[in-house]
Amino acid sequence: MKKVKVLVGWSLPAPLMERIRSADPRVHLLNDPAAELPRPAFGPPFPFLEDLLPLLREAEVLFTSRLPSGFQGRAPHIRWVQLLSAGADVALTDGLKPAHISFTTAVGVHPVQVSEWVIGAMLSLVKGFPQALRAQARREYWQYVPGELAGRTVGILGLGTIGRRIGYLCKALDMRVLGMRRSVTTALEGQDETDLMLPPQDLPRILRESDFLVVCLPRTQETTGLLGAKEIQGMKRGAYLVNIGRGGIVDEQALVQALRAGHLAGAALDVFAHEPLPQESPLWNEPKVLLTAHVAGSSPRYEERATELFLDNLSRYLGGRELRNVYDPDRGY
Repeated sequence: MKKVKVLVGWSLPAPLMERIRSADPRVHLLNDPAAELPRPAFGPPFPFLEDLLPLLREAEVLFTSRLPSGFQGRAPHIRWVQLLSAGADVALTDGLKPAHISFTTAVGVHPVQVSEWVIGAMLSLVKGFPQALRAQARREYWQYVPGELAGRTVGILGLGTIGRRIGYLCKALDMRVLGMRRSVTTALEGQDETDLMLPPQDLPRILRESDFLVVCLPRTQETTGLLGAKEIQGMKRGAYLVNIGRGGIVDEQALVQALRAGHLAGAALDVFAHEPLPQESPLWNEPKVLLTAHVAGSSPRYEERATELFLDNLSRYLGGRELRNVYDPDRGY
């Protein structure tokens, strides 16, 4: 019986490692269960551990958060890489040309935690929590009239698993939901948790009608710089922008200008063009901005869910069936 040599590229908790080891008699897990490997206090993403580099030469399957430098030269037998991230852009660097390697992403692992972050951010913005916290720090008894989500319109750019769950939760809060999907060519009503699904060419309409604009897009050639100064000025006056997609999609300088001019009422950002967000960024000092450090997708259950996905794909790989979430370099996701 041919063994498939599997390597996990970080210190996955022992119970989950054991699930991989015992998944199928054909699986030969290269990781040493007795090895005490360092584990970052926060993650993912997890860096590829140097102690595991020698094992790459044997591996056929790699389950990893990041790829080490010189990956192709270090891993001559790799045929499939399961990534821990929803986007492949964070891992496929170093001039990698994955012609003979299948890459799969962790799409489907993030909808619960990211959608909850988005709803929390929207509520925080409309209820004025960022300003209230600043007033609290000044010991200022600040009275104001908070807004509501009910009856407002949310525009969701990108209707994958995350975008659809955001739409579902927004509908539960009595919001009107507009969606934009790359594959849609004409307006469709009642599709995928939206009241109206629109094609990319109708972006100006979504910008014009949305009280909240939620960016759920991957970073590709098509989406980089999608929301520039013109598009941000085309947003509804008094609207809020929420970005949990990728940095570089939103022009941050144009966003700051729109906030300072009063055109936009606020923003919630989990991703940035440069991460960590530089200390000199004006975003740090904007009173109507809520910032988090690319943590929206994190969860105590992240690795559990990602391992479930990997095990399903591993069964498919062993059975010669089509893998889930195969990265398409032409689309960029």
